[in-house]
Amino acid sequence: MKQIVNILSISCFFLLLSLHSAHAQEGYEHLSAFAHGAGRTYAITGEGLSAVGLNPALLQYSDYPSDYYKKNPTITFGIIPFSAFGVDAGPSFIDAASLASVFKPSGGTISDEDRKKISNLLLDEKLSGRADVEILGASYHVPDLGTLALTWTTHAALRTDIPASFLNFFIHAESQLAQYPGSYSNFDFQGMWYNEYALTFAHQFTVREDFFGDGDHPQTAPKPVHYIKLGAALKYVSGTAYIGLDPDNYFRNGVGSGKAIINVNYKIRSAYGSAFDPNKLPTSFSFGFITSDQAGSGFGADLGGSIEVLLDKTGSDPLFTLAASVTDIGFINWSVNATERVADHVIDTIHYDNVIGDIKHLNDSLRVLSGTLTHLNSFTTPLPTMLRIGAKMDLRRAAMNLDFFHKSFLAIEFDDGLNSVVGSLNHPRIGIGITGEHENTIASLRIAAGFFIQSGQSDVTLGLGTTLFDHVMLDIATAHLLQFFNAGTGRTDIAFAIHGRF
Repeated sequence: MKQIVNILSISCFFLLLSLHSAHAQEGYEHLSAFAHGAGRTYAITGEGLSAVGLNPALLQYSDYPSDYYKKNPTITFGIIPFSAFGVDAGPSFIDAASLASVFKPSGGTISDEDRKKISNLLLDEKLSGRADVEILGASYHVPDLGTLALTWTTHAALRTDIPASFLNFFIHAESQLAQYPGSYSNFDFQGMWYNEYALTFAHQFTVREDFFGDGDHPQTAPKPVHYIKLGAALKYVSGTAYIGLDPDNYFRNGVGSGKAIINVNYKIRSAYGSAFDPNKLPTSFSFGFITSDQAGSGFGADLGGSIEVLLDKTGSDPLFTLAASVTDIGFINWSVNATERVADHVIDTIHYDNVIGDIKHLNDSLRVLSGTLTHLNSFTTPLPTMLRIGAKMDLRRAAMNLDFFHKSFLAIEFDDGLNSVVGSLNHPRIGIGITGEHENTIASLRIAAGFFIQSGQSDVTLGLGTTLFDHVMLDIATAHLLQFFNAGTGRTDIAFAIHGRF
């Protein structure tokens, strides 16, 4: 019976032998550390370099910390390793040695211990993960003209949505294969790693005073609109690795007299550079992944805007700011080591009486479940397109200011994925956060807190930041604060950013 399970492990778990995948829910988001802690309100709370990839309009700061920055050109920059990065992952995702010990090339052998280890890695989203790094970021702001930014970032997203019932069946396959029928469908396996080189521009438009009243005379009521920001980004995308399973898939097993009937259907496409050669899987993570040879290339774009409404009599301090963005509009064409493996409604029968003395025949019979592998010239996948809509309210203008803070805001945001590509949201998310900033010429203090709700799940967010001597901005945050107090999950979520400005 163990021989059968070993062979079945190869055939029906073929994906896991070459797939680095997990349940990923975010796009760029860890590169906006403070907004990450502010209830994940990225498109409305992130500003400056932190807004690149999330809402390009907010590359243009709404309020610089001193009159100098309002009147003079300003450069903001970040360079690895002192830049922005973050990860949201289970323990399996961040342990490359663990992955390498069980993810072997397709067609290799797998022991009972390996099979159980793989299944346990996938339970409770322990293999889920998302990592983002800003390798290089720089922006140049010119008053009255706008802000231009150049960024180089890398992103890795892994997603597996596998029914726990199937994993439990697979862990105990020795006893269950011959006794219990089962049907499992719509597995979601996806993984993608790519570098992005983006040029982003944002401009702030001032609505003329005479449009809403005579600017030469004091206003007798708050102005409805004064500032509108628009931004856009163009991107060149260099793909490092991709693997994706089409959603129309299933695994079914039936039980008969002295036999088991296995029925599978799937199509999976993959491409990879040399760093992801399944015959040379790494045992640790390194910066070598950042500059690895590409497996594909493509182009993308971001669009965003914001509007400030109900300003005070001085023409500043809006009561509300509204914002929206659509990001990662584009594609990657994968052409290196591009393959497609297909099992088109394949059925095979295991006769237990033939196991003893006829293992080779059984191996040959089950090999059909591995499908047909075809080498492709290329295939194309979309980028993980996202929609974000947010709003924030100035608590001081609303007479709810927190005394300690010079500025404080309440923010809310709705996010949703516009396609099913890994890195785009599977389910809509709503986040709510509150921020406060205490200004000081030596070291200002920023605090953000909030929560988010998504597909029946929720968690608390927290972020802290400081600006030192008006030149160095440092932020750190987490969006899974309660995970720290939930024993046994071992999940890591952290976002960090440090930028210089002069």
